[in-house]
Amino acid sequence: MSDAEVIKKYRGNCHCGAFVFEVELPEIKTVADCNCSICYKRGALWTMPKQPPTIVKGDDNTLVKYMFGAKTATHEFCGNCGTPVLAAMIASGENGKSMNLDIWSLNRKPLDGAKLDPQYVPSVYSGPEPKPASFEGGKLYHGSCHCGAVTLAVKLKDPLEDGVYKEEIMDCNCSFCRRSGAIWIYPTHDQLAIHGSENLSHYVWGNKVWRRTFCRNCGTYVFTEPNLLTEEEVAALPERARTMRARTLDRRPLNIRVLDGFDVKAVTPIQGDCWALLQPGYVNP
Repeated sequence: MSDAEVIKKYRGNCHCGAFVFEVELPEIKTVADCNCSICYKRGALWTMPKQPPTIVKGDDNTLVKYMFGAKTATHEFCGNCGTPVLAAMIASGENGKSMNLDIWSLNRKPLDGAKLDPQYVPSVYSGPEPKPASFEGGKLYHGSCHCGAVTLAVKLKDPLEDGVYKEEIMDCNCSFCRRSGAIWIYPTHDQLAIHGSENLSHYVWGNKVWRRTFCRNCGTYVFTEPNLLTEEEVAALPERARTMRARTLDRRPLNIRVLDGFDVKAVTPIQGDCWALLQPGYVNP
């Protein structure tokens, strides 16, 4: 039997562990990197097993179903933590980011889903323009979750596309970010305006300093904000977590995959090895 024919059992899960599955397929070395509107916003990387996964924990009702366009596929994500997990279409797929894989080491095979009709049309932001106190001018970007229930505007001092953006752009491999597919920038609170925040769900984990926000309808991760903690809860945090919270209270990390007309391939993010840095480490269920 050749190496290509060796079958392995992989275990995967949403971040909060409400949904756990196992699937058998050849060793994952190459994944499909689709550029369609939903896969791009989620940063999804796909495998296509011949047999459906075996559900270890949870059931069909654990995952939220989302359809759009011609409604030829159902995209499923955890309603608690927002992790995209499965897609049901002509052939089943599993999101490689929901498995315990070294995402950066995988070969990515482009899949041109963006050419399929009907073409995706981003929702229009209709709220007020952000007015940063620290600079004048700058470049304004609009964006949205996939279904358009949440729209946003962010004003940056320097444009992202021209290679002159001076702030940090991060591709993090922590347990959460490897599942969300997010590429982060770190604007201040007054640089970011959100419309439709009532359609956001929040997910808190780890040291509970931050809460991640995602659209409860389509599962798109949008931004991160400081978690709402009491003085007693702040005092109980480890010193390092308290220091980080105090230093970043005014920041609103934004997933730039949600920006309209922007391609994340136009930037070269820092690869942040937070999988190794964040301790105690995440334990896959």
